[in-house]
Amino acid sequence: MSNGEDDPDDAPEEASADQDVDAPDLPEDVTEESLTEYLDEIEALLDDAETEADLDDVEALLDDAADSLADADLPEPDEEDEDAADPRETLESRIDELRSTLEDARGPYVEDVVESIEEAIGTIEDTKWTDDGT
Repeated sequence: MSNGEDDPDDAPEEASADQDVDAPDLPEDVTEESLTEYLDEIEALLDDAETEADLDDVEALLDDAADSLADADLPEPDEEDEDAADPRETLESRIDELRSTLEDARGPYVEDVVESIEEAIGTIEDTKWTDDGT
């Protein structure tokens, strides 16, 4: 029988590992600033990704960002100002950078490991060895 106090042992356990992090919402009004904020949120998710499924989710978000960028009506850089950055190129570069980071975060695949081992075997077999092994 309860005396009105909650027993911490009876509290439902939080499934912190099973809780999905809210994915950022794709901006409805696509501007340079809104896409930059969206990419910042994707980068944070990428940094926190722990599984291949998390990385797949990040990849889908990057695809959405790239599609939005392709359809976006962004201002063109001022042709008279040689130092003016093209917002489209800047955002495309950022997406490419995040894709590269995403690929680096993925673990080695079986094919990659087998290829590395086969290269090492080839190096060992093709090496001329002396009597003392060097």
